[in-house]
Amino acid sequence: MKKEDLIIKWLDNNLNEEELRAFKKLDASSAFMKIDEAAHRFGAPSFDEARVFEQIQQEKGKAETKTPWTRYVSGIAAAIVVSLGLYFAFFNTTDVTYIAENATRTEFTLPDQSEVILNAGSRIVVDEDDWSSQRELQLNGEAYFKVATGTTFNVITDHGIVSVLGTEFTVNARDNYFEVTCFEGVVQVRTDDTTVRLPAGKNFKIFNGQVFDGSVTISQPSWVNAKTTFKSVPYYEAISELERQYDIEITFDPVLNNTLYTGSFTHENLETALEAITIPLNLSYDMKGKNVVLKSN
Repeated sequence: MKKEDLIIKWLDNNLNEEELRAFKKLDASSAFMKIDEAAHRFGAPSFDEARVFEQIQQEKGKAETKTPWTRYVSGIAAAIVVSLGLYFAFFNTTDVTYIAENATRTEFTLPDQSEVILNAGSRIVVDEDDWSSQRELQLNGEAYFKVATGTTFNVITDHGIVSVLGTEFTVNARDNYFEVTCFEGVVQVRTDDTTVRLPAGKNFKIFNGQVFDGSVTISQPSWVNAKTTFKSVPYYEAISELERQYDIEITFDPVLNNTLYTGSFTHENLETALEAITIPLNLSYDMKGKNVVLKSN
């Protein structure tokens, strides 16, 4: 069901259980629910006609004073103003969200003709209407950027901000992993603890509370061509990427979590990919449907 149809049915309180689950997955669902909660708090106050008439009679002949009915009107007006504010805050947003589900990639062009390829299991939020005055977007996951020359271009993540003027680079910002690689030009990476400038051919990584830098010899990320390559990354990150590319779940001994892995796997054959990440560590695997278990030989 389309996003618009889900929202309309939610407003009519006409969603079945399956549709409600789909609605709750929408990026904007929390905002709609906040509005609904706020709306229930706004109600017309009780109105005691006899009491108000008596008070008006008592005030006759006096200079202009603020009578109880004006307070009621003021209260209602305030509620309307707040409601309108909530409406414009939540409904009048110009943010656009791009999502690459597991086992997919999403490609799109920004208003300045900058090109973006979003890797599997990733999301970008951008205010395209305000793009001409502020080139800024929020990334959760991994993306490859070909930035058109212009004003500063900022990629904001939970780990830090990557800034450029016009270049080609990747940003990988996952829960416990952060990596930036520059393929052309220069990028600046700012985190809470450090600021670094990366020229073409250099990359920067943070995991397990440590900072690493290194070099690359390729001209673009390998995953753009259906292959993921790793150089000295925690094993859990290689496993997580394999899960995203094939939309599977992998179970393995957590002792291997921080073992450093160097290698690659294809996006086009699951068995070949599993062999690529198990054989170097002397592991084997059992697969049932979308569930894979790795075990020591």
